[in-house]
Amino acid sequence: MNRTLKGLSLLAFALTLAAAATACTRSGPEKPTLWVYTSLYPEVIAKLEPRVAQALPDITVKFFQGGSETIASRVNAELAGGKTQADLLLTSDPFWYQDLKTRGALLSYQSPAASAVPAEWQDPDHAFTTSRVPVMVIGAHEKIVSDGDAPKKWSDLLNPRWKGKLSLGSPLESGTTFTAVALFEKAPGWSFVEGLRKQDAISAGGNSAVLNRIESGERPLGIVLLENILKARQKGAPVRAIYPEDGVLPIPSPIAITAKTAHPESAKKLYDWFFSPEVQTEIVASGMYSPLPGGAPPPGGKPWSELAGAAVQWNPSLLKELVASRDGTKSKFQTLWLN
Repeated sequence: MNRTLKGLSLLAFALTLAAAATACTRSGPEKPTLWVYTSLYPEVIAKLEPRVAQALPDITVKFFQGGSETIASRVNAELAGGKTQADLLLTSDPFWYQDLKTRGALLSYQSPAASAVPAEWQDPDHAFTTSRVPVMVIGAHEKIVSDGDAPKKWSDLLNPRWKGKLSLGSPLESGTTFTAVALFEKAPGWSFVEGLRKQDAISAGGNSAVLNRIESGERPLGIVLLENILKARQKGAPVRAIYPEDGVLPIPSPIAITAKTAHPESAKKLYDWFFSPEVQTEIVASGMYSPLPGGAPPPGGKPWSELAGAAVQWNPSLLKELVASRDGTKSKFQTLWLN
């Protein structure tokens, strides 16, 4: 290479380094990317995406959305391979979080933003904390089930008049339905679940499938999430919620940071943000309750203060007990519905 070409090459190399240095100076260090695996509704995520970008401009946040069972299967498969892509988990299956904690897959974090969440909805070792509270109620078709005839308690679903008119999701497909069945097994007892089977109740799909069967009149009564009913009513569907006198079923839905996240400090900031007023407001607007005291009820729903007294009371001991019997509950249910 002659001196002229060599000089030009060195000059080009120097200019490339200078351009790179200028670009780094302008853009700063590369932002960490955090993945949130969540069962939040797509429309809620769509509202949160621009807000998190504004609230946490130093973090790139990406969402993977799916049902609780789908996410659990994906994360479990990823963990079997050594590490999950997820940095934060937000689903509606509290039992799975207890299992992940036992496996050492969660990072302990005592969030100051979540300090007001009731102790019974927090893991005592701070591996996870409830970030939202869906509620399971009885759904009814307004034009088929009159107020006078409507069930007032869970046990009223076993009245012979409702045979062939009931529906619930599958606990093998829906995390919230599994939670309901597990709580029913605890109280009033497995005989209640057997009674639903004797009533020829359909058990298939998730909450949306239950709501569709109620709306169509195919099965005018169903065990379903309140949020599904409230959304349907906003669209003019002839459905209403019945809050059982013997207690609604709250389903504490946790948030957690995975143990091997590459950006633990950024993950903690994002974790805190999910307890901010702007996020909790969107959660409530989507039909769920906030775990933070004093919040407004979801539009069209009853205040939590009217439901809390009779609602199922969660605590860490109950969670551990239900986790221990989880596989057995699923097996018993599957056998019951196949016969």
